[in-house]
Amino acid sequence: MPLVKVNLRKGRTAQEKTAIGTAIQAALVSTLNVPEADRYQLFTEFDDDNFQHTGAFLGMDYTAQLLMVEITFLEGRDDEMKKAFLAQMNKNLVDAGLVRPEDVFVMITEAGLANVSFGRGLAQRAAG
Repeated sequence: MPLVKVNLRKGRTAQEKTAIGTAIQAALVSTLNVPEADRYQLFTEFDDDNFQHTGAFLGMDYTAQLLMVEITFLEGRDDEMKKAFLAQMNKNLVDAGLVRPEDVFVMITEAGLANVSFGRGLAQRAAG
């Protein structure tokens, strides 16, 4: 049920956005065992005035290609799985020629099983 929000500067092509989404989904599938069909992604583009960030932090130097990715998924995965996901997602994006390794900022949020509905007003993943 991951909900992926990719925040980026205006100017990327439709093909680049598709490739970004594909790279992220591939990492979710390979490291977190998310089904391929479980794909929910939003892309929000900003002009320079509305996409602000530090130029450098924690040894990272950011460029105008920075992606700010927000991912919400169901609770229950351990830290090692999350670290593997972050590493694989970064690798996929870099290998696809979409960003430099430094230009991927990610925030993961976990939701309880009863906090998500795939439709019909049901919490399909919650027990009972």
